[in-house]
Amino acid sequence: MLTFDEIKEVIRMVEQSSIQHFELEQETSKIVISKAGVHRVQTDSRVSLEALQAVPTAAKGEQHLAEEIPDVQAEPLHTIVSPTVGTFYMASEPGADSFVKVGEEVECHTIVCVLEAMKLFNEVVAGVKGTIVERLVNDGDFIEYGQPLFLVKIES
Repeated sequence: MLTFDEIKEVIRMVEQSSIQHFELEQETSKIVISKAGVHRVQTDSRVSLEALQAVPTAAKGEQHLAEEIPDVQAEPLHTIVSPTVGTFYMASEPGADSFVKVGEEVECHTIVCVLEAMKLFNEVVAGVKGTIVERLVNDGDFIEYGQPLFLVKIES
């Protein structure tokens, strides 16, 4: 069976590639990763990746996003999603200024938050040029892979 770290690395590699669908089957486990949809691990021992809190189903992430997006949005919005699991922090340390605030303009490489998992801090960048419209999570929340974090109004 794959270790938790090995599963995270497989997810990271697929995410960074142009692969849309990936399957890995070993003696007692099977991993299916689809960028368009289902993310799951099945094993004979009934251990799932969801139980390890590493990857949510796409439906759960879409449901969360649907609850958070305001009804009327005429301008194009980009959703910044979590590249990994971890605890969401708006600032580099307690008491420091937030990386970004609602209404603030961001560039592609602007750091918008950090995610901490197992004492490792991963910076999350905006990935687009625009204005932060909404923060969808709170400081200190546990974040799942693919979970929406921010909405950004893309500059035309």
